[in-house]
Amino acid sequence: MNHMKSVKTGMAVLMATSVLAACTSKEQAQPAEAPKKENKLLNETGLPIVKEPITLKMMAGQSPLQGEWKDKLLWKEAEKRTGVHVDWNLVPQSSLEEKKNLLLAANDIPDAFYGGGINAQDMITYGQQGVFIPLNDLIDKYAPNFSKILQKHPEVLKGITAPDGKIYALPKMSSNITHRISSKLFIQQKWLDEAGLKMPGTTEELYEVLKAFKAKDAERIPMSSTDIGSVIRTLSGAWGLYSRGNANAFVDYDDKAGAMRFMQTDPKYKELLMYLNKLYSEGLLDKEIFTNNATILTAKIAKGQVGGFTNINLVPAGQLKSNYAGLGAALKGPSGDQNWGGISPVLQNQGAFVITKNNKNPEATMRWADYFLDGEGAVLYWMGVEGKTFEMKDNKYRFVQDISNNKDGLTLDQMISRELVSPFSVHPIVREERFAWDTGEGAPEVIQAAKNLEPFTPKEIWPLFLFTKEENDRLRALSNDIQTYVNEMQTQFIMGKVPFSKWDEYVATIKKMGLDDYMKIHQVAYDRYKGK
Repeated sequence: MNHMKSVKTGMAVLMATSVLAACTSKEQAQPAEAPKKENKLLNETGLPIVKEPITLKMMAGQSPLQGEWKDKLLWKEAEKRTGVHVDWNLVPQSSLEEKKNLLLAANDIPDAFYGGGINAQDMITYGQQGVFIPLNDLIDKYAPNFSKILQKHPEVLKGITAPDGKIYALPKMSSNITHRISSKLFIQQKWLDEAGLKMPGTTEELYEVLKAFKAKDAERIPMSSTDIGSVIRTLSGAWGLYSRGNANAFVDYDDKAGAMRFMQTDPKYKELLMYLNKLYSEGLLDKEIFTNNATILTAKIAKGQVGGFTNINLVPAGQLKSNYAGLGAALKGPSGDQNWGGISPVLQNQGAFVITKNNKNPEATMRWADYFLDGEGAVLYWMGVEGKTFEMKDNKYRFVQDISNNKDGLTLDQMISRELVSPFSVHPIVREERFAWDTGEGAPEVIQAAKNLEPFTPKEIWPLFLFTKEENDRLRALSNDIQTYVNEMQTQFIMGKVPFSKWDEYVATIKKMGLDDYMKIHQVAYDRYKGK
């Protein structure tokens, strides 16, 4: 970057600040900030956060499971510890996008949006308009937990820094590799044993295993999933695709060519589609793969029909989960590629938390949000209060029996949601392995599957790139045509409705849609991300 901006800090977060300063640019001249008045209400360290109680108004997306938030143990205990009361404006997630847009358009905004549906472009657009305040200085001075994360994961800082060098939001993150390897392949071990076959190590061996499953019983579904995208993310690394993880669905980096590439026009992608077409045409891939969902997949597995399936965990297998095992290593492809591209970055969602211009206590608000990122605050967010919602077993955080094994048959997510808000939410927190023992990612078979694949994951994993408003406006227009066409043709090729003799015509069509411009915009964003 051409211009660097120093970021104020205390010694406690000096190292994290050096990371922030190194990646904060001034591409546009910025007015000098007015000297800040001393905040006599704030305790700069320790608890409570404020000397006298304050109330903050926040908008949040609400899962159908969660019900009202104000009476939950999480927020009652948080208020007791911090002195911060939150007046929640809860919006059902199904209507969150519409409600958020209405509030922003009408300038009827709360003090903060907490998992309030703010996407990357909202973050930049409304940040540059002054609706969302820049957080750089607040992070340095009042967010020691987040500063430590930036020190450990500098790619998070690069991924949340807007093109103007400012940070307008705190993100949702994950440090749990079992969660981040979101596409895994689980195979029926009993069926393998019956066929006298070992766990496949190559794509050709996988094909032979699926054929053997089908030969035993024509009613079997050798391989299934909730959707075709999961299957593609699972297998793509065997053809050298998704070389920088799966956050960006259409672009990665071709290491041999030393350049970014649009994956869906690459010859390797054609080979992958041909392989999937072979599975589909021979009845080895679920014929309903394009209309499946989690409920349908679970029902098929319960009937004993499914030989293998792709998913983040074994939850769809229910009581039959012990019948399935993960791969011993990443599958090796026909050209020797053995990469596991089905992994997401530490940075999961860039716009999880923004502070607005209406907020009279931004320092306290930053301290409040930072509290839940580590230490006792993180335990409170994920697990609740010891003796009430969780207990320590073998030095592990475990939910009490009434939550993890409810006598009335309620699911784990339903029980957690009675007192906490972690299920199905996008909040400024870190998903950690220590809080995952009672989740789908906490099953020993799932942890082992992730450990087997981790050595084959990319060394560099990209987050979603951030674009300027002008770049995004142009990219949106291009993406509507290009990505829609790619997804439609992907289905047609796999189902055999379009022959692969039409491949060159398919590629030419994408180029005519403006692929060169599409890639130029991504290249600029990538260069910015790399600090060029």
